[in-house]
Amino acid sequence: MKNIWVFGPLYAVFIFFSIHSWIWTPTGPGETRHWWDSTVVSLPNGPSLAGLNYTFVGFSILWLLLTLVVGTIVQVMAQKAQLDVSEGKSPTYDKLWATVKELGWRMFGLYIIAGLIILIGFLLLIIPGIFMVKRYFMAPYVMLDEKLGIRASLDRSAAISPTIGSVWGVVLVVILLSFISVIPIIGWLISFVLSILYSVAPALRYQELKKIAS
Repeated sequence: MKNIWVFGPLYAVFIFFSIHSWIWTPTGPGETRHWWDSTVVSLPNGPSLAGLNYTFVGFSILWLLLTLVVGTIVQVMAQKAQLDVSEGKSPTYDKLWATVKELGWRMFGLYIIAGLIILIGFLLLIIPGIFMVKRYFMAPYVMLDEKLGIRASLDRSAAISPTIGSVWGVVLVVILLSFISVIPIIGWLISFVLSILYSVAPALRYQELKKIAS
């Protein structure tokens, strides 16, 4: 709550992305049409406005790239802010942006590699994926804290996460908070606010694990 004016705008970016995805969702189960398809008309002696769908496809590709870039930047800033407040520091946007400039590409590579490892683990009968989450969930905080490389951050994360419960206790709470969004009308807002308030928990757990490991 003390730093809500830092975390609030950062997480609002993801809400904006979610709203955009909802707008572009097909009109119903099994449907491939979007809301703009129902407004297609033909111009006199001219082509149908359905041709504008090509424009929308191009826009969607650009939007995907924008989402990837902005989402990565905001994620790095958010996790750095979490780490700062877990250490009793007050995060500021200029310091968070400096972290993005210093570690942005390295963090992006870490997100991809850790995500692929965890995904492959879940594809291998679920159980390996559970262990992969335990081993590598703290890797972003390790990189932000110790400025290590991708491989070293993954190894360090695995070394300081001795038990499944030390990480999955936090992960399961995050999952449970997301279920609140199924409540009609206001569920998404309650889930969003609670998720913001709880978002520092992984960084706090990282500090605990680091202290135990040392």
